[in-house]
Amino acid sequence: MRVRLLNILGTVLLALSQWGQVILLTRLLGVYEVGLFSYFLALTGPLVLFSRFMLSVLVPTQKKLSYDYQVFHQFRMLTNVSFLLFSSVLMLSSKLSFYESACLGIFVLFKFFENKEEFIYTENIAESNIAFLAYSKIYKSILTLALFTVITVTFNSLLFSISSLLVAQWIIYYFYDRRYSYVLKQQKVKLEWLQFKNIVGLGIGLTAVEVLNSFVTNIPRYMIEHFHGIETLGIFATIMYFSTITNNVVVAINETFVASLAKTSHSNIALFYRSFLRLCMMFLILVGIGEIILLLFGNRILVFVYGEQFEGFQQEMMLLGILLFLVVYIKLFEMALSILNIYRLQVILQSSTFVLTLVLSIAVIIPFGLKGAFIVAIITHSMLATGQLAVLVHHWRTKDLV
Repeated sequence: MRVRLLNILGTVLLALSQWGQVILLTRLLGVYEVGLFSYFLALTGPLVLFSRFMLSVLVPTQKKLSYDYQVFHQFRMLTNVSFLLFSSVLMLSSKLSFYESACLGIFVLFKFFENKEEFIYTENIAESNIAFLAYSKIYKSILTLALFTVITVTFNSLLFSISSLLVAQWIIYYFYDRRYSYVLKQQKVKLEWLQFKNIVGLGIGLTAVEVLNSFVTNIPRYMIEHFHGIETLGIFATIMYFSTITNNVVVAINETFVASLAKTSHSNIALFYRSFLRLCMMFLILVGIGEIILLLFGNRILVFVYGEQFEGFQQEMMLLGILLFLVVYIKLFEMALSILNIYRLQVILQSSTFVLTLVLSIAVIIPFGLKGAFIVAIITHSMLATGQLAVLVHHWRTKDLV
């Protein structure tokens, strides 16, 4: 329990560090730079998720393959190089200025090293070494925010600010994370074509789910940027960061439970569902507390953190409260479905949500802007959560739980 709480603390600190970066960019550089930073995240998000191929979930929970970590590591090296190549094409084909393209290029390198770190996280999740994840996140959050603050205050430049992220990530990866890698202590193996094919076959469903989920999240951002400008995207991104923090905390808690829940599901499906239900109830209490705080003090918090320019967004904060509830349970249901190796139905659900997001973004965001983006997010997240719950209930009823 102590280690799990430490990991949650590490994730909260990391989320607060990222939030601190957004606050500094907003107050020192302005909403245009925040919007540009959010646009970089939106552009690279699907590519990052595809390059990771959801190995952090696949390796601890899969039952069909008995490959060593080295095999999965070689696979990750291939996808990570592919990430660099596709990101370069994206950077060259975008309509960004030279300065903005340089910022994006450094941001891509930052994500490249973050992907390398994420595989070490994957190994340790599979080995239930949650303590490493906790301390890595704690050290990373402190170092990153310290460097980012000094560089942003000193140079007042987005280019230098993003460069500080790259430097901090490089330091953490080479001077701390690598010491806890299992594959770096082993002899390298060659990835065979059959192994590559089997990993793709096993993971493509879950990866497609995550990539589609990324598009569902980012399509409204693309629409806001194109039809309402980078500044409006910056406002949307700063408010939505409450959702990002919530998502990160839920993922951290899931990481501490995923290995044990997966083992339970293999031996006793009834016990798995009882444990998962208790987890859902725990989150219900936490979400309830968060919703009360958000409804009572949400707009005051927004103005206090980001400045007077964020006065008057009470309606958006109320819509955000609804969205946060859905975000929490979508991640919980997604973890349960992944543990149960239910991938095909997740692809169908995410594909349907993707189409709905695209249609609603055109119909609602273009005329209504910021409020329209929140409405689209709530409708699409509601549809996805309902579908996930229906699949889990169907699985629960059709399995022998005695």
